[in-house]
Amino acid sequence: MGLQLWYSATTGIRRKGTTFAELQDIFIDNITTKFIYEPLACCQNDDFAIDVQNLMKELDFDILGVRKDDKTIGYLKRNDLTEKDLVEKQILPFCIENIISDSTPMSELLDLLSRNGYVFILTKNEVTGIVTKADINKPIVRIYLFGLISLYELHLNYWINKLEDIDNLDKLISGNRFQLAQKIFRERQGQNLDLTILECLQLCDKKEILLRNKEFLGKFSYSKTRFKDFLENAEKIRNELAHSQSSIIANLTWHSFTRTINDTKQFLLKSEIEIIQ
Repeated sequence: MGLQLWYSATTGIRRKGTTFAELQDIFIDNITTKFIYEPLACCQNDDFAIDVQNLMKELDFDILGVRKDDKTIGYLKRNDLTEKDLVEKQILPFCIENIISDSTPMSELLDLLSRNGYVFILTKNEVTGIVTKADINKPIVRIYLFGLISLYELHLNYWINKLEDIDNLDKLISGNRFQLAQKIFRERQGQNLDLTILECLQLCDKKEILLRNKEFLGKFSYSKTRFKDFLENAEKIRNELAHSQSSIIANLTWHSFTRTINDTKQFLLKSEIEIIQ
């Protein structure tokens, strides 16, 4: 698959919905934090700490808001909560760095969650909700990430098609891997006359091809180690999304996860510039 992904073969006009910017716009303009945040569960400031701690353990809550006179005034962290006295002596104040509006774009959430693993949602001058790392497993976030990884893989196809002799793919990957790609090609082809065997390669196959391509590595300033690690992490995320695992970061640290997503964005931005030149 080459430029036909981005440009019509008959009109030469770029097709809509195929750039990273367009993907981002969908999630900046239309899909925001309000679609995934949870109401902030709260106790009262005059509740006994031992009772609140037991409740948090029972509900498996790490964070609990505190209300006084029908207003949320702060929060508690289960790991910091002692069993003595009332909770009012252990309330943590909300910090501006940890408060966002429900209109915050989904695409900004990952970096925001990197600080503490949670952010509070402000509605009409009062904290009413919370988003945690666990919320990235919700369907709307998965859709955004799957779109990002899918677009990334299409770009890899483009660069393999541009820089390699795809008529001789059997010489670029091992015999067993090529046979598997042929099997997938036959199963998928049916009436899809535009399908190519390149599109039937796995991410690990594309990694092996591009790892040996000095022009590709130089164009994107990759060392072999960095590109290998990047693509292997991207593949883990893609597999977790495709297989609908309960947690899409079960096989990655949060740092590796967010770095991979940010690296994917940077790659797409640079790749699109190179493609349209």
